Amino acid sequence: MENKNDVIEEKQEKQDTNETQDQAQMNDLMNDSLDGFKKIRRGEITKGKVVKVDDEGYLVDINYKMEGFLPATEESLFTTGQDKVNHSLEIDDEIDVYIIKVDEKNSQIHLSRERARYIILWDQLINAHKSKKQVQGEVVEKNSNGLIVDLGVKAFVPLSHVEQQFIEEKDLDKYVGKKLSFHILKIDKNRNNIVLSHRLALEKEREALKQKTLSNLEVGQTLDGKVVNITNFGAFVDIGGIEGLLHLSEITWKDMKDPLKLIQKGDEIKVKVIDFEKEKKKISLSIKQLTPNPWDVLDEKFSVGDEVDGKVLSIKNFGAFIELEDGLNGLLHISDMSWAYTREPQDILSENEEIKVRILDIDKEKRKISLGLKQLMDDPWKTIEEKYAVGSIVEGKITQINSYGANVEIDPGVTGIIHLSEIDWKYIEKPSSVLKKYAVMPLKVIKIDNKDRIIFLSRKQTLPNPWEDITSKYKVNDKVKGTILRIKNFGVFVALDEEIEGFLPFSEISWEDLKHPSQVFAKGDEVELKIIEIDKEKSQLTLSRKRLIPNPWSEIRRKYGVGSLIEGKVVNITDFGAFVNLGENIDGLVPLAEISNRRIENAESVLSVGDTVQTLITKIDEKRKKISLSIRRAEKEEQKQLVKDYNKEQDSDRILLKDVFGDILNFKKK
Repeated sequence: MENKNDVIEEKQEKQDTNETQDQAQMNDLMNDSLDGFKKIRRGEITKGKVVKVDDEGYLVDINYKMEGFLPATEESLFTTGQDKVNHSLEIDDEIDVYIIKVDEKNSQIHLSRERARYIILWDQLINAHKSKKQVQGEVVEKNSNGLIVDLGVKAFVPLSHVEQQFIEEKDLDKYVGKKLSFHILKIDKNRNNIVLSHRLALEKEREALKQKTLSNLEVGQTLDGKVVNITNFGAFVDIGGIEGLLHLSEITWKDMKDPLKLIQKGDEIKVKVIDFEKEKKKISLSIKQLTPNPWDVLDEKFSVGDEVDGKVLSIKNFGAFIELEDGLNGLLHISDMSWAYTREPQDILSENEEIKVRILDIDKEKRKISLGLKQLMDDPWKTIEEKYAVGSIVEGKITQINSYGANVEIDPGVTGIIHLSEIDWKYIEKPSSVLKKYAVMPLKVIKIDNKDRIIFLSRKQTLPNPWEDITSKYKVNDKVKGTILRIKNFGVFVALDEEIEGFLPFSEISWEDLKHPSQVFAKGDEVELKIIEIDKEKSQLTLSRKRLIPNPWSEIRRKYGVGSLIEGKVVNITDFGAFVNLGENIDGLVPLAEISNRRIENAESVLSVGDTVQTLITKIDEKRKKISLSIRRAEKEEQKQLVKDYNKEQDSDRILLKDVFGDILNFKKK
C-alpha cells in the first residue's frame, strides 16, 4: 500500500516550486524575529481556534500575527471509504491543524486538519504499541487469512489471533461490523502496515476479570456462568475469567442416566459455588444446590394417603418408577397397579405417561416412596364370589394367547385364565388353533383364587361332553380303527372319531424292541388297535397294537423248552460270546465259556459269522427277552443221544462211550 505521508510530501513540494530557497530562508528569519508570537514552521502541528466561517473555508487563530486558512473540503487520508472530507466547524471550535505553507509576502498560512489528524493517529498507534496499550477498532471485512480492522487506518488480524481457541474461516462472519479491543503486534508507518491481536486483548481482559473473580469468590455464592465445555464427567463453566467444574452429579436432583442432556455448550446458567481451593484455583459448582433437596422438604409437600400427579420414568418387570417432582421418585409395584392379575407392567403403563397415584408409604431414612394405582379404584374382588360364583357361566374376552392357554378379561379389574386342558374335550396342541385374540365367548367358572386374584375358566365345560356316553360307543377289548395324530417318544395319539382320541403307549406298540414309535408309525397312518382301558373320569382311552399280534416269546417257550437242542446261525461275535439266530428274529447268546469244552481266549478262534451250530437252550427270560444258549453242552447232550441211539440199534449190552467215540466224531464231521 502506498504511504499517504509520501503522497502529502510530494504535493507539498509541487506547491512550493514558485518559492525560492532564499525566500523560504527569509521567511524563517522574519518569523524568528517577531516578538510576542510563537514560532511556526511548515510541517508542524499546532492548536487553533476557528474565528471566521465562510463557504470557502475557515480562518483559524493559531496564536500568530496572522490567521491560517483551512479549506472547507479536504482530501481524505483515512479509511472512511470517502475521497473528500467536508469539515463542519463553528466559530470558537478548537482543533489541531497541520501547517502546509507559510507565505509571509502574501500574508497567507495554509492549514490542513486531515493531515494533523492523520499524523496524530499514527503517533498514538506507535505509542500504544510501545506501551502495550489496547486500541479500539471496527472490523470492516474478512478474508481467508483473518480480519480487516478500521483504526482510522486499516490494520490486519491473523486468523490465529482472533480468538483464544481455534476458529475457522467460516466463523469470521460474526465479527464483521463489531467494535473490538486489540493489541498491536507490529506497526510500520513507512509501509502503512499494522498487525493486531484480538486474542491477546481477550487474554488480558480475562486475566483481569479472573483476578477480580478470585478476590471476591466465596463458597455459597450464586454466580452467572457460561458453559464452555462438556465432558463425560460434567461441564466446565466460565464464571468470570476462570472456569469451575459442574460435575454431572450436581446438575439436577432428578434421577437421570445422562444429566448432561439438560445443558449445552454456550448455555448461560446460574451456579452455586460449593467448594473452592484458592491455591489450586480449583472451583466446584452446582446447579441443583440452588434449590433445596426435595427429600429434605418432603414433609412440607407430601403425606401418606395423598393423591398426586406423576410421570412414568422407567418400567421394570417388578413395577415402574414414577417421578413426583425433580429428584423425587416413587415405586409403583406391579401388585399395586391393578386389582386384576397383571402379567407385565407394560400391559398397563408406558414410559413418559402422566398418571395419578396414591402415596402408600414414605420412608425418609431409606428414601423410598411406595405408590399405588389400584387404590384409586374400587376393589372388584370384594364381591367377586357373589358376582362370579363357581359353576356360573360368564362372558369373557380373550386378551392374550400363550403356550399354556389364554388370559381373559371378564370385567375391568377382573381377569381369568383358560388352561390348555380346559379349551376343548379333545387334546389341543396350540391354543391359537381354537382361540382368537379379542374373541368374546361364554366360559364356565371352575375355580376362584382370592389370594392371587385369578378366576379359572373353562371353555370345554360349556360344550357337550363326548365322554359321558363313551361306553355306549367303545368297550374294553374292542378292535377299533383310527388315524395317527401325534407321535411322541412315550407313545402315539390316535383319533378314533371326530371327538374321541385314544392313547397308544410306547410299551403297547410291539413285542419287539423299539427305540422310537416312528419306527412303526407315521402321522396320518390308518391303524387297527385294541382298547385295553377306558377311564371316563379322566377322559382317557388306552389302546394296544401288540395285543393284536401273537407274542413270539410265548411261541418260543411253547416250542422250545429249557434243555432243548436247536440249530441256528452265528450272526454276531463279541468279546463276551456269540449271538445265534434261532429264527423269527429271535437271537440267543452263547457266552464265551459255553462255546467250547476247552478254554478259549476269544470266540473268533472257534466260530465265524455265518456258521451253523447246534445249541442247547439253558435259560429263557421272557421279561427281559433274552435266551441263553450253550454249544458246549449241546455237544455233550448230542453225544449222549448218539450213544443211546447206537445202543438201541445194536440191540446188545450197554457199551461204553469210548467204544463208540470214534463213530461219534465221524458223525460230527459229517
